[in-house]
Amino acid sequence: MWEFLDKFGLRENSRKALIMNLLLISFAGFLLVSLFFYVYLPVTTNHGDTITVPDLTGMKVGELEAFLNEKDLRFVVDDSSYKEGVPPQTVLSQDPLPFSKVKINRRIHITVNSSTPPLERVPEIIDSSIKQAIQMLEGVGFKIGQTKFVPDVAANAIIRVSHKGKFLSRDEIRNGIMLPKGSLIDVEVGDGMGQDAFDLPNVVGKNAEEAEITLKGSGLGVSIQYESGSGQTAGSVIRQKPAYYAGKTIKIGEVVEIWVAKD
Repeated sequence: MWEFLDKFGLRENSRKALIMNLLLISFAGFLLVSLFFYVYLPVTTNHGDTITVPDLTGMKVGELEAFLNEKDLRFVVDDSSYKEGVPPQTVLSQDPLPFSKVKINRRIHITVNSSTPPLERVPEIIDSSIKQAIQMLEGVGFKIGQTKFVPDVAANAIIRVSHKGKFLSRDEIRNGIMLPKGSLIDVEVGDGMGQDAFDLPNVVGKNAEEAEITLKGSGLGVSIQYESGSGQTAGSVIRQKPAYYAGKTIKIGEVVEIWVAKD
């Protein structure tokens, strides 16, 4: 058979035709692939076209649709949070971030400011120091309002807590009373002195140990200093401050200084 084709030159022609057909098929495939990627896709999907994402922070949600439509973008509200001082329904954050490059018709995911602040539990600050109370309140988003010092032996300790003029009891706080985040919490703080005044004890002439027991037993602080060369019996109180006199009063928590004779 091949001898027959060779006789008329057909075998060589068939080989050339086969090669030519393969080349044509390869070229046609390459052309189709190129047209698909470089013509069809760009036309149908805007392939290669990008838009710079605008900064939406601070904009109201009601303004977004018209604003983004002009830029061939869309948006969706994904979440809400609360930020004090920012108007409700205002954009707090967005994804993608401002000035990112995205394709046409991309959806921007946003977080908006809530209309009402979330509720937070009031921490147990009664009996805490004023410093600790401030840290605890600010830690959960509250603010210290009015600070009023009141007569109490617990110096710089929180005695009472109130909100908008209403006092919060220990039980209410212990049971988890909730207030809006950002609320002002007013506190009353002990000034280290009792509310009622009483007669100042006279400890001059007593021995130091007896004087200390007398003063501390009355709810007073004691500061002891020793003095030599007084000519008084060693260990006895020479003088005190405040000095005693008839009718002199003092409040619980105040400190009495005494000078004690030294050997």
